[in-house]
Amino acid sequence: MMRFYRTPRFISLLYPELTWRIRSEDAIYLTFDDGPDAEVTPWVLEILGQFDAKATFFCLGKNLEANPEMGKRIMDEGHQIGNHTYSHLEGWKTKDLQYLEDVKLGEEVMAELGMKSNLFRPPYGRIRKRQIKILDRKIIMWSHLSWDFDQKLNVEKSIRQLKKAGSGSILVFHDSSRAFKNLKKILPEILLHFRDKGFKFEIIP
Repeated sequence: MMRFYRTPRFISLLYPELTWRIRSEDAIYLTFDDGPDAEVTPWVLEILGQFDAKATFFCLGKNLEANPEMGKRIMDEGHQIGNHTYSHLEGWKTKDLQYLEDVKLGEEVMAELGMKSNLFRPPYGRIRKRQIKILDRKIIMWSHLSWDFDQKLNVEKSIRQLKKAGSGSILVFHDSSRAFKNLKKILPEILLHFRDKGFKFEIIP
């Protein structure tokens, strides 16, 4: 399987209405998908706290329902939250109405927990142009993908590729049990690298 650790430029040009980077002089934007998870998310929050780093968590509605205290902790510790649908539907394979309903269901769960955000990330990064128009959300993609969820990942290669990020880069990790083994190796290394280079870790506004 071919892995793109950095989003090819032609893809971002095909979807200019989506956010692939954020203009900044000294900030890196860490994002976490698929949580919250009762075991992984607390570990992520502790590591972020050690580096005084803020991040944006794109949560699944079903996981927020299962772990509401983790969702509240994310917000209480100064991080940002975004919608990742309720059940991780893939836009390319889902009818528009069903997709929209799943997005709204995710937002309803967030609202019940006192969370409000117009940030949205499509699962798998796959969404149709028509769905983009219907949703009318601030859709956040990424410039760099860690592939931490891949059980056959070459972790050292992932770290090397992520270290090529720079000001305004949006990095994707996953606070999920499937990614945890790789995440434990990758995240501290990336935080240390960019902190030592003078970068800040900020939430997506």
